[in-house]
Amino acid sequence: MEVKAAIKLWERSESIGFRYTSLLSDCDSKAFLELNERKIYGSQVEIRKEECINHVSKRLGTALRKPVKDWRVKGVTWVARSMVA
Repeated sequence: MEVKAAIKLWERSESIGFRYTSLLSDCDSKAFLELNERKIYGSQVEIRKEECINHVSKRLGTALRKPVKDWRVKGVTWVARSMVA
């Protein structure tokens, strides 16, 4: 549904003399891939993908929490890690 809606909006925008140049989406946007594949505005116009800051922060937080969780399972403390480094 998201892909069909994006294509419809982007194609309709030319009828009013407007062109979108960037798409704000999450990391696995099928709409972005489809818009680039179809070349809605021709091969001269490049569509850029802007990452949603909430999705970026969520992925970063998960990436940081995972090593901490692994260290806690192993019983490594903050003091022991600073001595090793």
